[in-house]
Amino acid sequence: MAHIHKPFKKSGWHASKKTKNLKQIITLEKAKEWKTSTPTYWNIEALPSMTPQKKYCDITGLEARYTDPKTRLRYHSTEVYQSIKNHPIGVVQQYLGLRNAAVVLK
Repeated sequence: MAHIHKPFKKSGWHASKKTKNLKQIITLEKAKEWKTSTPTYWNIEALPSMTPQKKYCDITGLEARYTDPKTRLRYHSTEVYQSIKNHPIGVVQQYLGLRNAAVVLK
């Protein structure tokens, strides 16, 4: 007696794709006619965040834990603080100007 192999699934059966990528979702959302009261990615209005704004080191760009009281530069570690102490006033002014916190230092 010969054994005939039967596949578990039908030979013509293909699973339908159920997930969509972000580009497809955005394209579909733009194509639909939405009511003005329906929230979308483009019209959501949210309250300001209650968490404090993060502060970053003016020299390295890492998260700043400390602020130099003399120059008001933010720094990440003691190594950065040592380099800040050696900077001339003009360089410190340029760093402060980059984050729009230019203060006249004496």
